[in-house]
Amino acid sequence: MTPDKIKEMLDMLNTLNEYFLSLPDDMLLNIDPRDNESLEQGSRFIKSFNDNLSIFSNSALKIEEQIKEYFSINPEEDEIVSDSSSVNKVSRVIKVLDKSKSHTLDENLTYKRPYGFILGKSAYKGLKTWKSLYIQVLKELNHNNSTLFLKLPEENKFISNRGNQLFSRNKNELRSSQKILSDFFVETNLSANQIKKTIVDLLNYFGIDYTKMKIYLREDRDAQF
Repeated sequence: MTPDKIKEMLDMLNTLNEYFLSLPDDMLLNIDPRDNESLEQGSRFIKSFNDNLSIFSNSALKIEEQIKEYFSINPEEDEIVSDSSSVNKVSRVIKVLDKSKSHTLDENLTYKRPYGFILGKSAYKGLKTWKSLYIQVLKELNHNNSTLFLKLPEENKFISNRGNQLFSRNKNELRSSQKILSDFFVETNLSANQIKKTIVDLLNYFGIDYTKMKIYLREDRDAQF
């Protein structure tokens, strides 16, 4: 099997997992809060689905890590083109991105795939999943203000009422963790809209106007080129 085929399989696995993660969000919209039967049926489905999805997501992550390590490939990183230091390079990336329609964090991005984004003086293209977009945004924020970034694990805004953390210095405290720094991990088992909401909260936390962030989708890019 060729490396390109392996990368394609991993892309499909990541995209499928992200679509599954978005399904409970849609289910909640279909539940009538005034109908007890609808509430009971929807609640039973979502609870059972979440249990099975947790097993699938953890297995998918292990398969992905095993394949990446064995074949020494990383499809989420291989095609990413970015730069924040060279004005000319950033301009070239922006020129490519602006050939397609831009989207904002105010939009519903469920079941859509990212291709790139522009944030401040930085631009990225070649993204394939919301997880990869999320990781690149986090790296940008760390680059811009590492002192504030390192305080994220202690910020109550990023800890749920049940004590679930989005950031931690201990990977075992997260469901599906990815290392950003040697002692800094981020929860990545999130739907597109959960990632979108977290990015909005992060940009507000860092004092950045989230409405200025432009997002570009693969569907729009494919229609343009």
